[in-house]
Amino acid sequence: MSSEGCSVLITLEFFKGFAKDKMCGKCLPCMLGTTRIIDVLERITKSEGEERDMVVLEKTSSNIIDTARCKLGKDAANFLQDSLTSSRDEYEEHIKDGHCSHNSCELLINYWIDPEKCVMCDACKKVCPEDAIVGEKLVPYLSDNNPYYVRDKKCTKCGQCLTVCEVGAIEIV
Repeated sequence: MSSEGCSVLITLEFFKGFAKDKMCGKCLPCMLGTTRIIDVLERITKSEGEERDMVVLEKTSSNIIDTARCKLGKDAANFLQDSLTSSRDEYEEHIKDGHCSHNSCELLINYWIDPEKCVMCDACKKVCPEDAIVGEKLVPYLSDNNPYYVRDKKCTKCGQCLTVCEVGAIEIV
């Protein structure tokens, strides 16, 4: 298990790769179990996870270990069990709090513009492909300039605003 990155996302990518490249497809428990594991992990990374998903993942991996014909299937299920054991807090954080502390799961992050740091230069608003950034460019002689903010529902988390903000006013929260 890598110490870098989100364990839930790492496990999801592992199982997607396993299903695509390594699974032989001759064993029904492994085929169905892997598909179920991928579905559950995808929901968890989209903030749609439920508390019962931990039990589903644990039981599915145990079933694969007990019934899979080949060592590859058993090893994949063991990888999931190791991930659930060593990174339980991360899984629960995704499910209960809808939060990814590694900021890896795109649907679990939001962008925020710190009004204290923002110089109202308009660069972020210009590059936003979804017009998710609202506010007005600074007009020095006006006292009622509208500060910039991100409309979360329109934001696609593309990150273009982060790359153009020269003062670091945009943060991932």
